[in-house]
Amino acid sequence: MDSQMPVKMSDGTVLKADVSYPTDPATGQRAQGKFPVLLTQTPYLNTKPTAGDYFVRHGYIFITAYVRGTTTSGGDFSFFSKRDAQDGVELTRWAANRVQNSNGKVGLTGGSYAGINQAFTVAEAGAHSPVKAIAPYCMGAEFYRETYFAGGIPTQTLNFQRVIGSSMGGNTAPTGAALVKDVTSGGPQAYDGQFWQERTPGNLAKKIVDAKVPALLWSSNDDIYAQSSLELYTYLQNASSGHPVFDAMRPNQKASGRYQIIMGQGGHCASEDQRVTLEWFDTWLKGMKTGIQDTSEPLHAHELVSNRWVNTSAYPVAPSYTRYYLGDKGTLSPARPTSSGHDSAAWAQPDANSTLQYNSPAFKKNITLAGPISASFYASSTTSNLELIATVQLVDANGKVTPISSGTVLGSLAANDPQRSWSDTNGVPVRPYGTYRAEAPVPAGAVKKYDFAISPRFARVPAGSTLRLTVTTQTPSSKCSPTLGVDPCFPTDPQAAKLKGSTTSLYFGPDRSSSLNLPLLKGDCWKSTDTPNPDVPYWDAAPAVAAQAPCQR
Repeated sequence: MDSQMPVKMSDGTVLKADVSYPTDPATGQRAQGKFPVLLTQTPYLNTKPTAGDYFVRHGYIFITAYVRGTTTSGGDFSFFSKRDAQDGVELTRWAANRVQNSNGKVGLTGGSYAGINQAFTVAEAGAHSPVKAIAPYCMGAEFYRETYFAGGIPTQTLNFQRVIGSSMGGNTAPTGAALVKDVTSGGPQAYDGQFWQERTPGNLAKKIVDAKVPALLWSSNDDIYAQSSLELYTYLQNASSGHPVFDAMRPNQKASGRYQIIMGQGGHCASEDQRVTLEWFDTWLKGMKTGIQDTSEPLHAHELVSNRWVNTSAYPVAPSYTRYYLGDKGTLSPARPTSSGHDSAAWAQPDANSTLQYNSPAFKKNITLAGPISASFYASSTTSNLELIATVQLVDANGKVTPISSGTVLGSLAANDPQRSWSDTNGVPVRPYGTYRAEAPVPAGAVKKYDFAISPRFARVPAGSTLRLTVTTQTPSSKCSPTLGVDPCFPTDPQAAKLKGSTTSLYFGPDRSSSLNLPLLKGDCWKSTDTPNPDVPYWDAAPAVAAQAPCQR
C-alpha cells in the first residue's frame, strides 16, 4: 500500500490518499499488468486503510481519498460544495491517468458521505469521464427532507453536526457549529433554500444518466435515506426512459438494469454486501457477463415480516391506494365514517393527553404493503402552529407489534408542491412533496387539510393482523440523543414558540375524512424467492413489462 500519498488539486490544495494494489499470490509482491480502479472519497477519521482489501483481492486497485478539510487532507471543509465536486473530478482523473498500473477505468464506491459525493463527482465530470460505474450506499435524493428535517422540524441528524469534528477531524467543527446555530435560530438553513438545494443529489439524476454512468444504490428500511433512496431510483429510471424526472414512474414503465436499488433491513449503512458490489463493478469495469444488468425488475426489497427478498420495477408499486379512515372510538376503517367528531392531543411528550390511537379491523386474507405511505389529516390548533407525528404499526394475531413507518407534518410548513407530489389515478396522495421554503402561520382554530408523506416500506401483512395508527405531537426526548435519525426532535426556536401550549384537534367524518393512505396489494403476490443465500437479493428472468408482474395488476 502507498499510504498518505499527496494529490495536488488545481487550486493548490493537497489532499491525501491511500492506494492499495493487487498482489501476486505466489510472491506477495505487487502484481504486474493494468487494473481498474475503485475510488472512495471519505471524510471519516475511522476509515480503515484496509477497507477495500476485498476488492483488491479480486483484481482492483483501491484508492481511499480523504475529503478536503477532513482527516489529513488540506483545505477548508465546506460540506458538499462546488469545490468538493471539482475535487472528485480531479481525483478520478488522477486515478485513471497517474496511479501506477491503472487501466484508466474508475468506479466510485462508498457509503453515507462517501456515497453522496459520488453523485456530485459524476454530475460535475459529465460524459466521457473515467468513471464507468458507481455503487453508492446509504444515500438518497434528499438532504433536507427526511435526513435533516422531518416535516420541516430538525431531526436527530442535526446532532451529527454537533460532533462532526470528532468524526471527521480537520476543520469541520466550525462548519457544523455554524449550521446548528443557523438552523436552531430559524435562519435560512432551517428551510429548503439555496444551501440545501445545492446539496440535493436528486437534482443531479438527469446529469448522471446523461453521463452514461450506471448506478447501484443501497439503502435499508431504517436508514436516514429510506424514502429518498427509492425516490432517487425513480428519478434515474425516469431520466433513462425520457419521462419527466421527478414524476412517479408509470405502472407499465420499462425499467433499466443500469439503475438498480437494493433495500435491505437495518439502520444506516447496514445492508451493503461487497459480493454484490463486486459483481456490479465486474460487469461495468471488466466487461464480465454477470447478467446483473439484464434484469427488468431492478428494485430489490427485503420484505418486512416475511423476511424475504422481492423484486419489482416501477415505483410507486401500487397503481391505486386504499384509504383507511379515522373514526369514532379509535377506529381505522376502509369505510368512510358516517358520523363526525374529533380527538384532541396536547403538544407534549407522549402520554395519555398527547397520544391518539386508531386500529383497523383484522385482515381476513394476507395483504402486501409496498411503497410510499401518506396521511390526509383534517386538523386545527389552539395556537398558530401544530405538530402531528403519524406512526404505523402492524399487530399480528398474537399481539406482536412490528413497527412499519412514520411521518410528520408541521402546520406552518405543510404546503406541498403540486408539480413534485405524487397521487394515484383517483387523486389520493401517494407521496406529498413539501416545499419547506418559509413558515406560514396557521390561524388558531382554523380546520385545514394536511397531506404529508410517511416513509415507504415493503411488508407482508398476514391474515388476522391489524394496522395501528398512533398520532403523537412530540418525539420522546429519549429518542433524540443519537447522532442520526429521522424523527422530529428539535423544533427551531420560532417553531417551538408557536407550538408551546398548543392543543391539536384531529377531525373525522363524512366531510372531514382524515385518512391513512396505504399501498395495499394482493397477499403473497411476489414470486417465490427461495434462494441459496437469503441474506442477499437475487436476479433471475423477470417479466419484460412491469405491469405484467402480479403485484402490479
